[in-house]
Amino acid sequence: MILSKWDCSEEETQFVKDYLAQVEYTDYDRLFQLCDALALPSGFCLIEKRLVDAALRHGINEHVVPKWRATIDIQQAFEKAIGRSIYSVLPGVMENTFGLELKT
Repeated sequence: MILSKWDCSEEETQFVKDYLAQVEYTDYDRLFQLCDALALPSGFCLIEKRLVDAALRHGINEHVVPKWRATIDIQQAFEKAIGRSIYSVLPGVMENTFGLELKT
């Protein structure tokens, strides 16, 4: 699924679509996608903040909501695997999400 405008030829775009259609994603691939959805330049944040940030910068189309659902599914799968919220193992989530300086 291509989410935004590409500056590639139709042939290059079709090559990418065909390649991605035959790839079987591994847990490593899904972890990589999850990590991308968990961080802003300032550090870790709630996935929802990252998704909205990307939507504001790049716009949305008919593929965005299914992509968001897939990202949340990946989050839930990893949380089930580790037996806790992913946010419990990431430093600075509250500070980066809400702009807070938490006292310890």
